[in-house]
Amino acid sequence: MQAVIAQHLTYSYLSEENKNRAIDDVSFQVREGEFLAILGHNGCGKTTLARHLNALLFPQKGELVVAGLDALANANIWKIRKACGMVFQNPDNQFVSSVVDEDLSFGLRNFGISEEEIPGRVKWALETVGMAGYEKQSTHFLSGGQKQRIAIAGVLAVEPDILIFDEVTSMLDPEGRRDVLNTMGRLRDNGKTIIMISHYIEEAVMADRIVLLHDGKILGIGTPREILPDLELLSRTGLTPPMAVKAYYDLKEAGIELSGCPLTKEELVEKLCQLR
Repeated sequence: MQAVIAQHLTYSYLSEENKNRAIDDVSFQVREGEFLAILGHNGCGKTTLARHLNALLFPQKGELVVAGLDALANANIWKIRKACGMVFQNPDNQFVSSVVDEDLSFGLRNFGISEEEIPGRVKWALETVGMAGYEKQSTHFLSGGQKQRIAIAGVLAVEPDILIFDEVTSMLDPEGRRDVLNTMGRLRDNGKTIIMISHYIEEAVMADRIVLLHDGKILGIGTPREILPDLELLSRTGLTPPMAVKAYYDLKEAGIELSGCPLTKEELVEKLCQLR
């Protein structure tokens, strides 16, 4: 089953005829339960594409089906927004209350969840993101990573089929980034479809597949092992390869051949230890 089917999507913020299109003839699919990373430099169209998937923008050309729903049908807008939850870059922009459980409850009430069911949903969502016991905490006193996990819990409580993360780690310190990425991994392991928008290429290692965007067009789709070692492809998108990949090619140029191209620092250390 496909969670997302996009065919020839085109969108311009100025007009349909404008040649400087934010997304230009974009086609791809996302399988149910898949972790897809959409990579590209700032301004390449990643966020515009993500907002189409959540019915915040609508295709000017092309076809889009999200969770089995035609995104061009007005009757499906709220169904798509419930089926496809979106977490934004700045968690403060998603909070409507300064108290954690009040914030999560607000979103649930908007979707018509009964008052009897709300406390259980809030408790489950916070446990899922590793924030159990924070129900009465003020969001003002949370770290950046904790705020982002609360924002994820707020979306998760509605029980969407698809979760979109739009540059959610860009404002976090290394520990906060690690916590949020671990949360994404757990959600994928629990069967959620994950779509991660990022310009941090190291984060894409954990994805099942990668979509490379450049100037609104898709330049490549493949697994991390197919995409990340391709220096020519990455250079066309303006992205720098992961440190482990760069080290592999630097060593190769110096006459030191590893058994394969590592994608992470841990893999690089393991392959270096194999040299005798």
